[in-house]
Amino acid sequence: MKKISILFAMLVAVISLNSCKDDTYPRFNPPTVFELNTPALANEYYELTEEGTVNLSWSQPNYGYAAAATYAVQVSLAEDFADFKELASTYVVCDAHVKSKEIAEAICILRGIDSEEAYVDEPARKLYVRVRAFIDGIEGSEILSNVIVLNQVKEYCAIQSPGYIYLIGNVGGWTGPDAANAGALADWRLFESDNAIGSKIYSGVFDMPAGELIFRFYTELTGWDGGASVGLQAEDNPIDVTLVDGAAKEQLVAPGKGSIRIPEWEGGAMKIVVNMNDLTVTLEAGGVDTNGKAFIYLVGAPSGWTQPSEANAAHYEAWKLYDLEDNGVYTATFDIPAESFQFRFYKELTDWDGGASYGSQVEDAPIDITMTDGVFAGDATDGKGSWNLPGWEGGKVAISVDTKNNKVTFTKK
Repeated sequence: MKKISILFAMLVAVISLNSCKDDTYPRFNPPTVFELNTPALANEYYELTEEGTVNLSWSQPNYGYAAAATYAVQVSLAEDFADFKELASTYVVCDAHVKSKEIAEAICILRGIDSEEAYVDEPARKLYVRVRAFIDGIEGSEILSNVIVLNQVKEYCAIQSPGYIYLIGNVGGWTGPDAANAGALADWRLFESDNAIGSKIYSGVFDMPAGELIFRFYTELTGWDGGASVGLQAEDNPIDVTLVDGAAKEQLVAPGKGSIRIPEWEGGAMKIVVNMNDLTVTLEAGGVDTNGKAFIYLVGAPSGWTQPSEANAAHYEAWKLYDLEDNGVYTATFDIPAESFQFRFYKELTDWDGGASYGSQVEDAPIDITMTDGVFAGDATDGKGSWNLPGWEGGKVAISVDTKNNKVTFTKK
């Protein structure tokens, strides 16, 4: 009987230990509470300047453990945030000095000011602020804070210009990413498109010498260890990348110091696109600089049938066709997954029914097509009819859209 009692007591102890472990192990909970603090000076006069900052603080969302969240500040001129702008800088701490310049740029955008000539000076205004928190790679982690108001914010004419990041590596002599080297690194910048300012998608075409290439990216010139590096891994060791048919797409890490290494580059132009929204980099041998060129969008199954609205402009950066010759002919090559060859085009992101759709027919219904020797050529018109290729096995397709003659050509690569 005593043995049974002892065994029972040991079993209870083991269960108790396991229960304690379960209770203390960090587990993610979708957050429900996230508080942005109202600054003590919320009713005072804020004069925004080129170099100034506005201090904001907030509590960490209740994720269930001390999660490494990322925070983005959003501002609006309306209390209900019917129209708002998310600032470019993000933060990993709960006490941030937000750049006045970014706030002033956002106010100009919200006012519809796109040039110095259009700017009209106005008195200080109410500015509504909230913060978006999220954990990279964890679904359900995003949460918006409460809204606070700064009652007297005086902006200035801050017309937003394309953002940029830096390519740092052996091609540039490993020049240090320091503010003092800004001039020396000016030619090694990747820029946002003039037509997509604030997209956080940066591109550039660089003439790379033959031989081994090693490089990574820096979002700011804050030194080697300033936390602004973007690479293939956190560790400061390069990773080999192989170009297949002259192209490659890789996942990035930020911050990350693992450089891209191409052991045997043949030399010549390379187009590089860094998308800081999904942390990817695309390399293309012989790429063409598309900055400033007119474009249209592919909308359909390959792009996830994502709503063609300005809110999704960043998503559609990867689905642009460009008029490289300024002749009304838009071209691009896309990798279209199997059973996903159904799409049309949009000349602007004016939503589904904004009148910018361009397709196979006026009616909103797909038309089945076939390829002969890997090529389809047909008519196009202002309308919502998609082209659909049944049984598509997947692969790259070169697309040409001639908007002057209303013709399209799809060529399997």
